[in-house]
Amino acid sequence: MDKKSSKVGHNDPAKGNGKKRVSIALQGGGSHGAFSWGVLDRLLEDGRFEIEGLTGTSAGGMNAVAVAQGLIKGGNQGAREELKAFWQKISESGKNSPLNQRGPIDKALGKYTMYHSPGFVIFDYLSRMFSPYELNPLQIDPLKDVIVKSFDFESIRKSKLVKLYLCATHVRTGKLRIFDTQEMSVEALQATACLPTIHSAVKVDGEYYWDGGFIGNPVFFPLIYDCETADIILIQLNPTVRDKLPTTAREIADRLNEVTNNASVVREMRAISLISDLIDQGELDAKKHKRVHMHVIEDEEVFAELGWSSKLNTEWEFFMHLFEKGRLAADKWIKENYEYVGKKTTAPMREHFVGEKWNKH
Repeated sequence: MDKKSSKVGHNDPAKGNGKKRVSIALQGGGSHGAFSWGVLDRLLEDGRFEIEGLTGTSAGGMNAVAVAQGLIKGGNQGAREELKAFWQKISESGKNSPLNQRGPIDKALGKYTMYHSPGFVIFDYLSRMFSPYELNPLQIDPLKDVIVKSFDFESIRKSKLVKLYLCATHVRTGKLRIFDTQEMSVEALQATACLPTIHSAVKVDGEYYWDGGFIGNPVFFPLIYDCETADIILIQLNPTVRDKLPTTAREIADRLNEVTNNASVVREMRAISLISDLIDQGELDAKKHKRVHMHVIEDEEVFAELGWSSKLNTEWEFFMHLFEKGRLAADKWIKENYEYVGKKTTAPMREHFVGEKWNKH
């Protein structure tokens, strides 16, 4: 990344406030995004970070917009309140839907998945036979209602406090589309979360879009090119490693979902690792190229027993479970890595994203 395409990263105290400036990348994952809510809540509570930019896909995009709106309205505390209000609305919107609630068997098993819940089982079967255009011709969308009630996109577009980037998949070409701060709208946020088996494609400026998770979950390059800070915190929801070989149809489908949703992250992390190595080795001029510091906040154990079905679970009990786990993960990360922000990468780049064979390349 040369000087023409990006600013050389730094982490001097922003505006003299002594805070460490960071950008945050938020993975999508439906209801699993409540984990990211917990992480963000703890980072905002800490008070020693200044968020320069946010990139998000699907639920990550929802969290990103909620943080931005909250910061505009009331600083860090405002962002924490905005996040909570959003997830409360999501839970309320799914309260009477059999698709979003566990049945008695899953509850009795103490699981947050819905593989034994009649509503999900019926929906899962029908979605394999019929498209959302056939199942939902009136295009009734509770998520859109929540978005409309939750966000003031005009004020977000006008503000220069924080930079926003949402990722969507352009249906016609299969290309990546980034909606930036000035393009924030109800439709843009719908687009980044449009699962084609559940929602009809979303039309924005005459073109149709699906969920961004297929091609960028999330994307880092807007934060690299458009933000001054060199530090990017990825809040990762999809497990990278699974020790158990998936052998049932359900396990295979769940693992494919995880691999697919991590694919873009692996690719970008590999590229960032390569560029960083070249800068460190003097092959690239550090004065002309941006040295990025990557950080990851995750807890794969939290999602070890959760499959795809739980991404549709909107029970408040489930949200609070993930929220608390997210806060704990963030608290642990802050204690172990705060001092390194602005100085070096703390993410396990090679173990998670490069591969053993290429550890020395």
